Amino acid sequence: MALGGNEGNAPARAEQVLAALGARVTFPARDAKYDTARIRIAKAAVLPSRVFRDTSVWTAITPARRTLAVRGGSDGGRYHLVADSNAPVPAVPGESQHLIHLSRLSDDSEYAWDTDVLFGLGTLTAEETGALFRTLLSGAEARTGREVRDDYRSAVPGGTRVLGQLFRVDSVRPFHLPDGSTHVTYGITMTPAGLEERYPSFARYMRRYAETARIRLSLADRSGAVYMTFTMRDGHMLFRARTRQGQVVPLTGALRAMPDTLVLTGDFTLQVRFFTVGFHDYSGEFVLARLPHEVGFTLVSREEPSWVLPLVTERLLRSPLRRPFQGSGALFAMSVRDSAESQTILLRRLHLEVRESAILRFISRLSSAAYGDFQGKVEREQLAWLKEVFDALAADTRRLTR
Repeated sequence: MALGGNEGNAPARAEQVLAALGARVTFPARDAKYDTARIRIAKAAVLPSRVFRDTSVWTAITPARRTLAVRGGSDGGRYHLVADSNAPVPAVPGESQHLIHLSRLSDDSEYAWDTDVLFGLGTLTAEETGALFRTLLSGAEARTGREVRDDYRSAVPGGTRVLGQLFRVDSVRPFHLPDGSTHVTYGITMTPAGLEERYPSFARYMRRYAETARIRLSLADRSGAVYMTFTMRDGHMLFRARTRQGQVVPLTGALRAMPDTLVLTGDFTLQVRFFTVGFHDYSGEFVLARLPHEVGFTLVSREEPSWVLPLVTERLLRSPLRRPFQGSGALFAMSVRDSAESQTILLRRLHLEVRESAILRFISRLSSAAYGDFQGKVEREQLAWLKEVFDALAADTRRLTR
């Protein structure tokens, strides 16, 4: 396994990224204002009026807009997150800037969330990031399933061991086609039992929520040609892709390059307490950024899916659940952006508009229950496990520089 062919200092820069991510999950210490604010915001995500009027949550207030700014960075072996109206843009690896904006729209029941999170990655370039993902997707070209397994076990032995606590690779099935392309299917099973001894609370949470999730995703172009699929049921995952010379091509049919604008479709359901919730028939515009100094994606959702909600809520299901998909739609974006003058930045952006209603109050109660189950020991154990993951991968990457 290589990062951009291991040319130059790419492995050392990748190690810098993994060290920064490891620092981010190391014993997070939140100041009192941010610790209180994040819980109140999470519980009011679909009922924003609850926090809009709570002046203790925000670092900046105008009549129609509220802002919470947070700076993050390592100090004394811990990662500190502090509410700070002057939170700066990250200047060194591992620093972060969080900006959460809540705007009141037409009346006291319509609001818009806008969130930007910037995280310093060091000096890894966008081109190298893109090369890494191309390598991961095309790793089965000219290889057998056994050779693919041997590749990742020898390249990242520590990462394989730690990730193996939660994920088991059941199968790697590459099919090498006469046109020179490779169609590969990866089968992976979630194994929370592997976490039980050291992280029992996190293991129980994964069994309760992650293993009950059912997911179906498909990425296609506007003509209907499918490029990748992912499914998950009862903790069993299947991922399919087809590549040729490092480029993703349609799973079936003639070879052609994957366009920048695609359509993401799918279903998602989850058990929360005694209820099954989620959606079917989702469709969103998935736009890739493949620029010299930025790689990433933007997902824009303008079509309301078919909701999966308890029967008792059917009479409540009206226009409020359509609101996020109207106008410019809901947006989620993630990208890596480099610059010769400053840090490479991992950028995460969210835009969501909501109209409060009785159905959203019901959804809020369910989401608050899931969030409440995650707080405390579960979150601490999850972060400790992620710390192990990033530290192991950083050590594996360090070997490539020797």
